Amino acid sequence: MSTNRTLRHVLGIRLPVLLAGMAGGATTPELVAAVSEAGGLGVFGASGMRVDAIAAAVERACSLTSAPIGVNVLLAEPGPPEGNLLALADLADRYRSELGVAQTVGPSPGSALELVAAALAAGARVVSVGLGDPGPVVEIARAAGVPVVAMVATVADAETAVASGADVIVAQGAEAGGHRSNFVLPAAGEPLPLVGTMALVPQIVDAVGVPVVAAGGIADGRGLAAALALGAQGAQIGTRFLMAAESGVIADYQQRMAAARDADTVITTALSGRPARGLANRLIRELEALGSPSLGWPRQAGALAAIRRASEAAGSGELTSLWCGQAAGLASEILPAAEIVRQIMDEAAIWATRAAELLHQ
Repeated sequence: MSTNRTLRHVLGIRLPVLLAGMAGGATTPELVAAVSEAGGLGVFGASGMRVDAIAAAVERACSLTSAPIGVNVLLAEPGPPEGNLLALADLADRYRSELGVAQTVGPSPGSALELVAAALAAGARVVSVGLGDPGPVVEIARAAGVPVVAMVATVADAETAVASGADVIVAQGAEAGGHRSNFVLPAAGEPLPLVGTMALVPQIVDAVGVPVVAAGGIADGRGLAAALALGAQGAQIGTRFLMAAESGVIADYQQRMAAARDADTVITTALSGRPARGLANRLIRELEALGSPSLGWPRQAGALAAIRRASEAAGSGELTSLWCGQAAGLASEILPAAEIVRQIMDEAAIWATRAAELLHQ
């Protein structure tokens, strides 16, 4: 696609707000459709879902809006087991006993390509990817005539993604919740690149010739206005929409977010085998006390899936994933998703005007 097209033109949206594709049930059809209907882009987090489930979810969202719907998949290659796996198994057994969960093997989730194909067939009109080079999905997206959005956490990964055919880049700052979208993780003992949104966005804007979307630490109109000032053409927002009335997360998750402060999130590999940011809870603390033993990505998340579901069914956020970003404290009120979009846009206009006034004093 042409490099001189705007974000809104490429994605077919009215407003520069993208819902982050949060896997694990947060992005319900109602939430996705509400964001799209409000003028932004609603995106499903499809990784971990069955093929029939993502098809049904997309069909449901498309029945609620005629606006574009997106689907996000994670492309990371499987990782190796690490640490004391016997200790991990013992801890998981204790959790299952505590929660009354049988050790069963559930249906296998679809592969990234299978999920994308099913979502496109069901009516999705944007493909979004994270945790890897978008190359594997570009061909199927091109065949369907839809754009590809690639999440990145470094300038180098942004350049790789554009070379592979990405039409839009999401620059994911270190403040963002959920999985870090680094294509390749550093070697053992080497630090994970954690570039903040303020530093990352303008460098990626300068490096690529496609629209850039900012992500990480953006939960209101001030963040959107700042993103636009940095050269981005929009913002991808996850944490704020976890507090939407249509969100699929449990009440305890939302209550913990509402009470969170800026330093209450951690980056951990313990829950999935890949670095991800979320609120610390008993599951993270006890896994990290064992040295974060892991079956590797994505097997670690699969091994804990039944435990997470049981914890959520009991209304507790102690033994599940509480992914959210450092701006969680800015998202304390539960509102309809359409109202959240409206507030973000109204606030962005106010703060952009204030900034202009300060510049011309």
